[in-house]
Amino acid sequence: MPATNARTAKPQKPGVPDTSGNWLTIEVDPAALSRNIAVFRRLAGPDTRLMAVVKADAYGHGLLIASRAFLEGGADLLGVHSVAEAVGLRRGGIEAPILVLGPVNRSEADTAAELDVEITVASVPACRAAAESRAGVKVHLKVETGVNRQGLVESEIDEALTVLKASAELEIVGLSSHFADIEDTTDHGFAKVQMKRFDGFRDMLSAAGCDDLAQHMSCSAAALLWDRSHRSIVRVGISAYGVWPSGETLVSVRQRGREEVTLEPAVTWKVAVSQVRQVPAGETVGYGRAWKAMTDSRIAVLPVGYSDGWPRALSGGGYVLIHGRRAPIVGRICMNLCMVDVTHIPGAAAGDHAVLLGSQNDETITPEMLADLLGTIPYEVLTLPGPTWTQITV
Repeated sequence: MPATNARTAKPQKPGVPDTSGNWLTIEVDPAALSRNIAVFRRLAGPDTRLMAVVKADAYGHGLLIASRAFLEGGADLLGVHSVAEAVGLRRGGIEAPILVLGPVNRSEADTAAELDVEITVASVPACRAAAESRAGVKVHLKVETGVNRQGLVESEIDEALTVLKASAELEIVGLSSHFADIEDTTDHGFAKVQMKRFDGFRDMLSAAGCDDLAQHMSCSAAALLWDRSHRSIVRVGISAYGVWPSGETLVSVRQRGREEVTLEPAVTWKVAVSQVRQVPAGETVGYGRAWKAMTDSRIAVLPVGYSDGWPRALSGGGYVLIHGRRAPIVGRICMNLCMVDVTHIPGAAAGDHAVLLGSQNDETITPEMLADLLGTIPYEVLTLPGPTWTQITV
């Protein structure tokens, strides 16, 4: 049965053009996703559970497509941001353990319990919402070790435990936190401080009678850098999708003599050229007349723009691949259209595939390359496409 997603999913063989009439296509390679998570299955070792994080539509790869691939590759459980995502997984036939990493209200806690989905509580009000749930729910306490985003602080632990223990059906099963800057530096002094703080919380909970909790704060970067950060569960997000967390992480791995693993990007964004037009020398292209043809030129029009998640900031600086060659973006990216120069690609014609992200012949546009052009991070790049795109597997 072909993998499906909230978007319309159509199976497709590698190299076979999409003939469904859809202009915008996201191709996902589940085998690459499985191979990526298998790397972390090996790094985590047999005594540590492996969580594949599939929030935000699996970083733009398709919630069900990616989840199935990760489970086939050795993941033990799945991490989502919301109960709605957990519902989508259960409705899609996913029976594996699921942990909601984001905030959960009372009614969502009821839903989680009914679906046998575990939740995260990161504040005293969140503890109350979980405790008031009509059904028993399993919770992971998230504690604050340095991000100052979600998490209970030391002075709240006693009250949180009092609230949670007042519910006879509720079960405390986990303890979690999150690193603040492990991807952003080669100096991991603060990460070590965070691990020490986490151990302090663990000892507090143990003294309060909460033993044998599943402990987790390890992300992709931590999993690559330190075995000692693995604890009970390793959470893997960005690297499961074939992207190194950062250049600093790669440098740190090399400095520490750690294994420099091979990760495979698994997604390609494609758009079909809608038309190719002649633009005489001296004529301008697009709004604001921002680009002028210095010679007689051929301009391809692509039906993709900023409302589809193709950022306007790429205007005049980005490029796409057509016939395996770079076609620079000219003029301003519009709401639903953009234009690229194909003067140097004589065979370019309407119906050809333009690759916005991914490989074509010997050329590649990576998430890191787009992130550099946009002044952002690959995480944001992967989640850019809007709802007009069609998801297919290859």
